[in-house]
Amino acid sequence: MLRRCVAICSLIAALPPGARAASNFSVPDIARIVDVTQPAIAADGRHVAFVASRAVLERNEYRDELWVYDRTTHRSSRLARQHDSVSWPAWSPDGRSIAAVAGDTNGTDQLYIFGLDGSERRITAGSTGVVAFAWRPDGRAIAFVRADPVPQRTGAAAYADAFEVTDNDYLATARPQPRHLWLALVHGDERRLTEGAWSVANDTVSWSPDGAELAYMRVPNAIHGIADRSAAYALDVKSGTSRALTAHDAHEDQIEWSPAGQRLLYLFPRDGNPAAATTVRTVDLATREGDASAQLDRHVDTAAWYPDGRGMLLKVYDVTSGPLYALDERGTPRRLPLGDVVDASIDSAQSIARDGTIAFTGTTARLPNELYLLPSGAASPERITHFNDALVRRNLGRVSTVRWTSSDGFQEAGVLTYPPDYRTGRAYPLVLRIHGGPAETSLAAFEPFYQSAAARGYLVFAPNYRGSTNMGNAFERAIFNDASAGPGRDVMDGIAAVERLGIVDPSRLAVSGWSYGGQMTSWMISHYPIWKCAVTGAAVNDLVVDYTIADDIDAARASFSDSPFAGDGLAAWQAQSPIASFKSVRTPLLMLGNVYDVRVPIVEQYEWYHALRDNGVPVTFYAYPSRGHLPNGPVRLADAYERWLGWFDRYLAP
Repeated sequence: MLRRCVAICSLIAALPPGARAASNFSVPDIARIVDVTQPAIAADGRHVAFVASRAVLERNEYRDELWVYDRTTHRSSRLARQHDSVSWPAWSPDGRSIAAVAGDTNGTDQLYIFGLDGSERRITAGSTGVVAFAWRPDGRAIAFVRADPVPQRTGAAAYADAFEVTDNDYLATARPQPRHLWLALVHGDERRLTEGAWSVANDTVSWSPDGAELAYMRVPNAIHGIADRSAAYALDVKSGTSRALTAHDAHEDQIEWSPAGQRLLYLFPRDGNPAAATTVRTVDLATREGDASAQLDRHVDTAAWYPDGRGMLLKVYDVTSGPLYALDERGTPRRLPLGDVVDASIDSAQSIARDGTIAFTGTTARLPNELYLLPSGAASPERITHFNDALVRRNLGRVSTVRWTSSDGFQEAGVLTYPPDYRTGRAYPLVLRIHGGPAETSLAAFEPFYQSAAARGYLVFAPNYRGSTNMGNAFERAIFNDASAGPGRDVMDGIAAVERLGIVDPSRLAVSGWSYGGQMTSWMISHYPIWKCAVTGAAVNDLVVDYTIADDIDAARASFSDSPFAGDGLAAWQAQSPIASFKSVRTPLLMLGNVYDVRVPIVEQYEWYHALRDNGVPVTFYAYPSRGHLPNGPVRLADAYERWLGWFDRYLAP
């Protein structure tokens, strides 16, 4: 199913100054990486704000620091030092201060304004956290989104707590409260702008240039399982009335007003098909809407207007990279020069200064995220931050792109990471790390897991199968009604392409993955008896069970023609579920998962575990007593990776 979960995130913290030169990368090094994200450049181009995240092992959490780079002095300084977590910095229109979300003394996310002189001021004080915001163009107020508080009951009334079950996940204990728009005056009070059972859909809020209207996405209610029913609206702030901006009633995302105020951009799947590649569309308030990225057959991740409103900046996925493209007024795409950056990330609202300078974070083949600037017309970007320079002294494995034509005729690509001490003419064990999603892409960029596994002497292969976001609309849509079998053939064709390089020991193959990657791992070991061992994390083993109790039923609906309980749907869903073929499994398997995961409920792991164990398959299952879909915190992530790689070592040793 189109499970848009993110891959396991990098662990983050600073490398010690005495790191030994030329040593191999290892799992403990992951916790020394600083992850640079959320770049925002002031309109005048002088300052760039960003977030640097570091692991705090003794608390099993991350500290998100607010930093500002001054292009005049070429120095970076940290603001908001008294806060452990600061996110989504946004410059005031005059470029003199930064609004950001940070925790108050009660741990609730509130809006703060931070001055470049180190001052700060909290401007919201609700009992629920701020989840999105945007400066009004005059700089005198900020619109923001927060959920309604849960009604408080006392005495016997506190136990009259039954709630209606609809599309919620199976661990829900109450109906979620809707999120609504509010307005906070920079020097004054806050007031509510909208109300009702419907809910603001996501993290995008955008002001019209005249400050009269707010564009936002809304859904019928706050249940995650209907998040696909998001549609663009505009609120007239003075009257309090909202109007629909398009004729669609679902699948819209990331709304942004143009600088001139006559158009808006938003993201939408091609032809309205949720299984298709994401495109950027525009709606013209005076005429019509259209597909702005029609000439670029690639999945659009993020879009932003250029300051003159005559073009757009896009982050897309292409083969095994995540480049930036500029679209002119005619929709003609131009790939921007990024030097050695393999994967670039932009913020949709404050990515480009008035002089055309683009601020982005980027990953190379040898370095995690750092901050970059690309001035208008420049031949290559300038790297601004150097948090992770110590990694350059690591003996890292070479990363390359492998391309092949699948047995079904698709042009496909994957990422191959070599052992750091690779020697020509030697055959190495091959381990697969299959990405999740499936609407994601394995990139030829620095990836901690790839390097940790390669350092143990493995070739690490990350294939992009149909449903991935890297090869255009037809490739992404091809997973529809074919959730496992077609992707399985793609993976096998990719392995054959790597084996043709003459560097693989075919007697020592392992397969692994998390989430949808876990589903594909379960599928591979139940249909292709070639593996010495396997590892799954939060694997989707039973598509029918997943549809009925997970939190993302909207993704499940997009995967097949119909519900498993409508018409003849059940047979199709069961045929693509690994659990249907459990008796074929003989591969030793390590299983990992979180007890309170609602994206892929752990009951599917229990089902798979007992099915294999009761049939004599060597299977070991570890569960973490935590919430979330991924290993929760740096300590648990390191533990998961050590168990994962230790399983490979156990079964792949010569």
